[in-house]
Amino acid sequence: MSHTQNSQPQLSPIPLQQAPRAELAAVRVVASDIDGTMTRDGRLVGEVLDAIGRLVEAGIEVLPVSGRPAGEVLGLARYMPGVRRAIAENGLVRVVPGAEVTPLGQSPDRARLLDVAAAIAPTGRPLRLAEDAFCRLCDVAFERDGRDDASLAAMREAAEQLGIHLLWSSVHVHLSLDPPDKGVAVRGLCSADGIAAEHVLTIGDAPNDVGFWVPGRFGVPVGCAQVMQQRAVLTEVPRYLVAEEGDGWLEMAALLLAART
Repeated sequence: MSHTQNSQPQLSPIPLQQAPRAELAAVRVVASDIDGTMTRDGRLVGEVLDAIGRLVEAGIEVLPVSGRPAGEVLGLARYMPGVRRAIAENGLVRVVPGAEVTPLGQSPDRARLLDVAAAIAPTGRPLRLAEDAFCRLCDVAFERDGRDDASLAAMREAAEQLGIHLLWSSVHVHLSLDPPDKGVAVRGLCSADGIAAEHVLTIGDAPNDVGFWVPGRFGVPVGCAQVMQQRAVLTEVPRYLVAEEGDGWLEMAALLLAART
């Protein structure tokens, strides 16, 4: 990742409800993880889709930023109300419906990444390719299969010693040649549009979202409550917290809309 892997987590987050109203009212973009953040029990629910539409109507762009592959994120972007673009593969691919998908990283040396996956997995418990691995452009993904954060952190260290980047979400483990960083990708898109970082709210729930929470990178860095269960393996923590999963996303959206009235 582009930020320091050995940096220590910052001070404990506070509830987003305590954020200054002016700070929330200034938000122009919500850059949001999907799995575990927008979802509830692994599914996108109607309330969240309705909230996306309300934010867009209020002049706030919703930018999905996922670890899932470009094709899947493209499909989601087409059906989310008012969403005009998205980022896939943890910041390594830009997706705009109706336009050509743009890789932001190099094509993976698939054979090398598979060899590394075999080398770092514990004996008797190999990494299992994700069902969407066939359509990825810049990484190779594996099923998390219930692995705990401590074991994944050990695998990350082993991968780094072999020159490969590893990170994980609530569902997948990712290996790539380029450092995946959702925050870098979001900053690049917003900068190109002339949107200052202080006008961006970022929200996520897992270690692959730490690029959202680097101090000073975005105006309103938010985490869903379950992220604090993983604090021991996080290189950064969010400044603000909301409730878990989709309920937290709805809380965030309601606070943004209220700040604009």
